[in-house]
Amino acid sequence: MKKIKLGIFFCILVILIGCSDKEEKTSITQDLTTQINELKEENQKLKDELQNLKSDYSVYLQQFDSTSRTIMRLINEEQYEQIKTDYHADFNVLHGEINFKTPDNTNSAAFPIEKAKLPMFIAYLNVQSNSTEVGYYLENLEKEEKLLISFVYDHKGNFQYIYIGDV
Repeated sequence: MKKIKLGIFFCILVILIGCSDKEEKTSITQDLTTQINELKEENQKLKDELQNLKSDYSVYLQQFDSTSRTIMRLINEEQYEQIKTDYHADFNVLHGEINFKTPDNTNSAAFPIEKAKLPMFIAYLNVQSNSTEVGYYLENLEKEEKLLISFVYDHKGNFQYIYIGDV
């Protein structure tokens, strides 16, 4: 009889352990499912944010490119007063070159006005917290010359100056 009671006690103990293990597994499964769902939501938010950033840069680039090309057209047409009026740019024109006023820490060569008619190819877009630069290659295919120029815009998207540098 003692063995039967011990056997029954042992069976009840095994059943209780088995039940608690099942409840524990269910609890762990629910926790993991919750964590997986949270990670899926976070992943989707990050994907959406990345897509928004990509589309924002695309819009910025289109706006900046349009402004840059308009300024180059005005330089080519020697419409300097319109550039000063429309874009509040500070520059000097001397001996067939235009030299934009740049910050003290920026060294920029004067830009030969005759090169304003050359085809422009986007080289880069550099977005910073306080400014944005759009770089272009101007290529003279006949002479195999290439010139790198950068249009600098402030954090609000207003044109500041053109920075000239050789490639």
